[in-house]
Amino acid sequence: MQLTKEQRTFIVEKYFQAKSFQQVIQSFQEHFPERQSPTKMTIRRNVTRYRTEGTSLNLNKGRSGRKRTGRSEENARIVQGALIENPQISARESGLDVTKLPFNRIITLDSKWHPYKTKQKTKNKNVYFQ
Repeated sequence: MQLTKEQRTFIVEKYFQAKSFQQVIQSFQEHFPERQSPTKMTIRRNVTRYRTEGTSLNLNKGRSGRKRTGRSEENARIVQGALIENPQISARESGLDVTKLPFNRIITLDSKWHPYKTKQKTKNKNVYFQ
């Protein structure tokens, strides 16, 4: 279970006062008796996060998951340049080092182009039923 904002703040404040993991753990147990005390690693991570980012809150929103690198600005410039030269180019024909999915996303989302195929209408055949 994650620590609350109050508990994270308490850990960081007590660590800066005491500079001792054991004292922080003891103070935490006294102040939050219903909660399991944090480990040394939890205390260290909260203090490190506070020093580097200025807060010990959980800032994972927007940072979790696989990093998407296909739609970078550099790739967008390369693909848009290729489209200006030949607007009918496909991802495979382009010879660029961009795979199909990012290529198509760059075309539709960044360039606002919408690739399509022209379809021929079928001729009306006279079919006789008996």
